[in-house]
Amino acid sequence: MRYLYDLHIHSVLSPCGERDMTPLNIVAYAAAMGLEIITVSDHNAIGNVRAAVEVGEALDVLVVPGAEIQSNEDIHILCLFPDVESLEGFYRQLPFNDLKNRPEVFGEQLIVNSDDEVVGTEDRLLLQAVNAGEIEIRKLAEAFGGVAVPAHVDRTAFGMVAVLGAVPDEYTAVEFTGQGDESGFPGKRVLRSSDAHTLSDIGKNRNFIELPEKTARALIDYLKSGKSG
Repeated sequence: MRYLYDLHIHSVLSPCGERDMTPLNIVAYAAAMGLEIITVSDHNAIGNVRAAVEVGEALDVLVVPGAEIQSNEDIHILCLFPDVESLEGFYRQLPFNDLKNRPEVFGEQLIVNSDDEVVGTEDRLLLQAVNAGEIEIRKLAEAFGGVAVPAHVDRTAFGMVAVLGAVPDEYTAVEFTGQGDESGFPGKRVLRSSDAHTLSDIGKNRNFIELPEKTARALIDYLKSGKSG
């Protein structure tokens, strides 16, 4: 089956996410755009994932649990999981820095429930890297049944290719946010997502993925099946 997807969307929890990027608005907009599989992947945070999953279940949009983690090499890595519990287990093991957010400088970091109500804030600054390298993050994601995907490898800012010079063979998939040439990644699955920070950017690339069924596990198995060599 072919499914329209966007696996890189930031909510209002990310400092760069617009105020209307609530779980309810994101999933409702995605549904209106015909998207069938999405991920709310905030910067080093997961506080709005459960709400997005709940809304997705109501609107028949699969919300794959995930986050965009910044390694201590300043590489962004999408980490996707089969269920919220696996994501939460992974997240609890990440070694975070404790630098506090300054909302007046970096923006608010809001936690919003499925009814569009603000229920809290994240005090830790989410724009800072975790105290772990890309290898440790990848292995930790895999230990919790997930998959780690180097984000926006077609960009210089926070892209793995720009930092390391290449994507190691251990990664089975990569993500583009533009229309870059994927020929340099033989054997790897290629995702093309939006990295949306506004509602109007959600689903802008209009890409499909072939899966046997619309489940997070099917997606993760697909992404893991592209290992080089």
